[in-house]
Amino acid sequence: MATVNTASEANKDTVSLDKIQAIASSLGVKIAPEDLADWHALLASNQDLIDIVHGLSDYLPTVDLDRFPRTNIHRPEPSDNEGNAWATKVTIEGVAEGTLRGMSIALKDNIAVKDVPMLFGTDLFADYVPDVDATVVTRLLEPGATITGKAVCENLSLCASSFSAATGPVQNPYAHGYSCGGSSSGCGHLVGSGKVGGAMGCDQGGSIRFPASHCGAVGMKPTWGLVPWTRMATHEPIHDTTGPMSLDVATNAKILQAIAGRDEIDDRGCGVPSTSELPDYSAGLGLGVKGLKIGILKEGFDFAIMDPRIRQQVLEAAEKLKLLGAEVVEISIPIHTHAPDIVTCALRASAAQNGYLGRASCRRGLYLNGLVEKMTPMSQDKFDRMFSTSKFSLLSGMYIWENHPLLYGKAMNLYRRLRDSYDEALRQVDVLLTPTMPYVAPRHAAPDAGPLEQMSKSRGCAVNTVCFNASGHPAMSLPIGMLSAVEDDKVMLPVGMQITGRWFDEAMIYRVGYAWEKNFDWKEGGAQRQ
Repeated sequence: MATVNTASEANKDTVSLDKIQAIASSLGVKIAPEDLADWHALLASNQDLIDIVHGLSDYLPTVDLDRFPRTNIHRPEPSDNEGNAWATKVTIEGVAEGTLRGMSIALKDNIAVKDVPMLFGTDLFADYVPDVDATVVTRLLEPGATITGKAVCENLSLCASSFSAATGPVQNPYAHGYSCGGSSSGCGHLVGSGKVGGAMGCDQGGSIRFPASHCGAVGMKPTWGLVPWTRMATHEPIHDTTGPMSLDVATNAKILQAIAGRDEIDDRGCGVPSTSELPDYSAGLGLGVKGLKIGILKEGFDFAIMDPRIRQQVLEAAEKLKLLGAEVVEISIPIHTHAPDIVTCALRASAAQNGYLGRASCRRGLYLNGLVEKMTPMSQDKFDRMFSTSKFSLLSGMYIWENHPLLYGKAMNLYRRLRDSYDEALRQVDVLLTPTMPYVAPRHAAPDAGPLEQMSKSRGCAVNTVCFNASGHPAMSLPIGMLSAVEDDKVMLPVGMQITGRWFDEAMIYRVGYAWEKNFDWKEGGAQRQ
């Protein structure tokens, strides 16, 4: 339905003929000269509606600062920030009693917390302070958790290494100078080093599971939409997933219990159970794996970039489940080999529009307009300040739109093929196993490294992870051993195994992960616990 008002002369001055002709020119078309006056009047009539909407108050959820006050907000000094993992410290106490009482939680710094700066890993801006709380903030505080700060997020939340943030490299808790994985790098360090009891990471291609794998943590990417994304910075809504990171499976399940369930704001949650309809994620932890069928996803071990030591160690970890009574079988999903190619064509195209150019649209939810205002319009200065990964995503995405306009739609169609293929496999087995990462944590790139060297540090890292963002399946990284660094055989670094389950069956993933964790010691080479 079109609504056309009469254009005033003032509006015709605002929506000038020059602007109209520039818009037409950007589309590669021209308006017939004899129609210019008509189109000027028609398009200028939009300005009244624009002015009315601009004049309305934004519609934002309220934040109960009396119940959950924020105290001691500050950027910590280097002496108080070992590993450089904190972006901002703050204390927000939860309620006096609850399932998370006494647990300290860090939030990735793309999660909005009212009155607490969001650095977002960048120096494109330095003064963005959200005016809302993310849904997960309230859901953590209501069962008693204490939020102790914002953990460093890699630059614009798009880097799988941990040296891209404007605040400097985040150090691996097992070896200074090595990557934590990104983009939830600060969360990985803080959890892996035991500085917090848990953390909320965000994952569009592996950004919970990468740092979990590199830092010896448990990292759960839940089913798409299970945990509300409301009031978090986005790249690609179809990939956006937030979830818990912790040192053990039981804690992870307890945090997920608190944060899961639709919130009636985020449209990713359509069809998601309400908070009162959730299963008990901890109830099955002690059931063991006897009688379960565990699938080794063949193609997940065959990528050329896979370190053969990782391949061997994860296969050995999977075989240990046989000792606990599980059946372990190989299963082939040929399309898995092409999942990274499919996803790249969609994710970069969408991220260019949603993440960098302020053109997010067609979704119901809560938009962080204050952040978009800081990000836009694109300028030479902003582009120069972007890290190489963001520049690459922006330029690649725009190249796709300009030269292959049908590619995004085809990739989205193939996302359905990915989901159907994994669903079919998961009708045959209870979970799928792959390595989380194809290699152990590498050294950081040199401070003066160029784009090629910077990006080489995370080349191929998402071959087994981004596919499950595309398909929406839940997937968790579990630490299962340690291997020496490629650069120094005296440096020992964690290795993660990814456990993937059916949609909304996080409980099964936790069951399998807990059984492995309870019976085998990953820091001792997977030796059976006595």
